[in-house]
Amino acid sequence: MDTPDLKIKYAVIDDDDIDRNVIELEANKFPFFQKTASFSNPVEALEFISNTEPDVIFLDIEMPGLTGIEFLKQKPLISALVIFITSHPEFALEGFELDAFDYLLKPVSSDRFARCALRLYDFSRMKKNSYAYESEQEKDTIVIKQGYDKYKIRVHDILYLEAMKDYTKIITQTTQYLVLTTLNAMKERLPVGKFIQIHRSYVVNKDKMDIVEKNKIHIQSHILPVGKLYKHTLNFPV
Repeated sequence: MDTPDLKIKYAVIDDDDIDRNVIELEANKFPFFQKTASFSNPVEALEFISNTEPDVIFLDIEMPGLTGIEFLKQKPLISALVIFITSHPEFALEGFELDAFDYLLKPVSSDRFARCALRLYDFSRMKKNSYAYESEQEKDTIVIKQGYDKYKIRVHDILYLEAMKDYTKIITQTTQYLVLTTLNAMKERLPVGKFIQIHRSYVVNKDKMDIVEKNKIHIQSHILPVGKLYKHTLNFPV
């Protein structure tokens, strides 16, 4: 962590007191988190989100009166990142369709929360110096820009791509770039047959895969999950 002054303001919305406390206790382990509010009632939370919007919302899906999914539909202009928390993994698909940043499965483990927290920190840090995606691409090269400066990334050097809301993180052996474009938009510009999608959030360079397992892929020091819906791309049964 190289941005000590970075603060991420968060709110928790969950009708279960214990689950809400777990999120707060885990968040307290990371100095960059700053709690702004905690709600058991999603209806009451709506007014707060309207007036004092946090950077991220930890949002339970199954709540009486107003579910997490309905909450987001009530506030279509919410710019905060949303991390769903749920007891049912099948709800995650609908959450991602609503552009959730991540989801945590109850009971939330410390390891899983830490991975989510660090991914969120990484995104927030890189967003301050993100790149634009140049529409005119060169053969076997992705062109990105900051202001008037342009940078070229050789497709061959890309290890994998990671979706981060409206951005895509490009990971090479030596550098990472956060680019303002969706994963699907970038994937369409990549050479056909060279990259495969292994998860809703990850597209990998087939030539860079070191170890392929049923539920994860190793690319150098990176370990990436394989989503159930994408196992067929690796010839694994779903």
